[in-house]
Amino acid sequence: MAGRPIALIHSPLVGPATWTLVAEALRSSGHRVATPAASAWGVERADDAGLGARIVDQLAPARSERWALVGHSGAGGLLPAIADAGLDVAAALFVDAVLPHPGQSWLETAPPALRAEVLNSAREAHAAPWPEWFAPALLERLLPDRAMREAFAAECEPIPLDYLTAPSPRPSAWPPAACAYLQLSDGYDAETEAAARHWPVERLPLHHLAMLTEPAKVAAAIERMLAAIP
Repeated sequence: MAGRPIALIHSPLVGPATWTLVAEALRSSGHRVATPAASAWGVERADDAGLGARIVDQLAPARSERWALVGHSGAGGLLPAIADAGLDVAAALFVDAVLPHPGQSWLETAPPALRAEVLNSAREAHAAPWPEWFAPALLERLLPDRAMREAFAAECEPIPLDYLTAPSPRPSAWPPAACAYLQLSDGYDAETEAAARHWPVERLPLHHLAMLTEPAKVAAAIERMLAAIP
């Protein structure tokens, strides 16, 4: 897999800097890595199909190569739309991520308590930025460094309800030949258990935003898992 380009896809609910440090670590190991912006604002279509097309446009002119997609958190449901938008996807690695949910919206797949919090936060057709869905102590625990925490939060913008309520499309170019799952936190036990029925799985006892605090460990795991799958 070392010669195959890797696209690190961040959750549309946060910002692209999520993957910056991991990308640097992978590049230092000789990998070709892209970190396209995947967000629901500033695009004509605030849904997975629209974001998938936007991401593929950012990967030109190398879009015709065979790519490994690595999706974190909410990006897991977005990966099929990227393949459907014309990217040749050879492998997909889900990192503490939701699994694809064709025909369902993000809101339908969210736990009831979180769904209620998101809807209660909505103002003028937008939900509050992702960090505001949780108690401040949570982000402080995940990202103890204040500068890092503030930089992360600054990238998180209000999220269009259109995106959260749009059903994910039923893809025609999915799944790729090889998929795997890397779990970072206990919050993704259900997704990991489902993935383990079909794919290689690795668990790192870290946390959901470990790409920012433990980039070398996450990059090594990504490299190891992509090397192990066909």
